[in-house]
Amino acid sequence: MQSQTLLEMTEQMIEAAEKGADRYQEGKDSDLSYDFFETIKPAVEENDVLAARWAQGALELIKARRPKYVHREQIETAKDNFQELVLQSYVHHIHKKRFKDIAESVLYTLHAVKDEIAREDSR
Repeated sequence: MQSQTLLEMTEQMIEAAEKGADRYQEGKDSDLSYDFFETIKPAVEENDVLAARWAQGALELIKARRPKYVHREQIETAKDNFQELVLQSYVHHIHKKRFKDIAESVLYTLHAVKDEIAREDSR
């Protein structure tokens, strides 16, 4: 996978994670509810596909470049946590602290991958 494609997917995931964190907070504050079939299911499925493609590309990056601060386990965990973040941002069945920890973890790894792509592309 080209690093530009991986960079674009990483940026999409960062945006989705930030929107998810905002949605979770809004939902917790106002008890919003979403229609499962119209809103939740399509959003979760779309982001699951994005996360799977991103993880595949990020793992290829790690295998090819062997970056110092990004590892295979981080990528797998970030993918799983991203999927959890998207789902929980709609249904709110998770404690606020746990959600915040997941969001921070996902964003940290996504930014680390983004930085690694930028570092390698600038060489």
